[in-house]
Amino acid sequence: MKFELTILGCGSAVPTLQRNAAAQVLNVLERYFLIDCGEGTQVSMRMKNCGFKNIDLICITHLHGDHFYGLMGLLSTIGNSSRIDDLTIVGPKGIGKMINALKTLIEYLPYKIIVVENPK
Repeated sequence: MKFELTILGCGSAVPTLQRNAAAQVLNVLERYFLIDCGEGTQVSMRMKNCGFKNIDLICITHLHGDHFYGLMGLLSTIGNSSRIDDLTIVGPKGIGKMINALKTLIEYLPYKIIVVENPK
């Protein structure tokens, strides 16, 4: 099985010049999973040549800001990249409320967000 893990940021609640907030892209057989989306994830994705539209699923591990503060901007950028396919976001209890709050701040997304909360 072919897979590739790209570390976009890790181990820092406060981004530094050496490390960005938590985010990783996992490529499994050309399916792309974004694990966490800390502040600055879009910039890290550009630097590592990870495509925005290619993301099949976003997984937020827990609701600390350094793991999701970059999500609103990323969702907007994905929409501006002409994506129309549904996007699934998986996360812990409370992720649904958080996504609904983000949707009130983002005027328009050309794709549907499917939220899976607290999977077993």
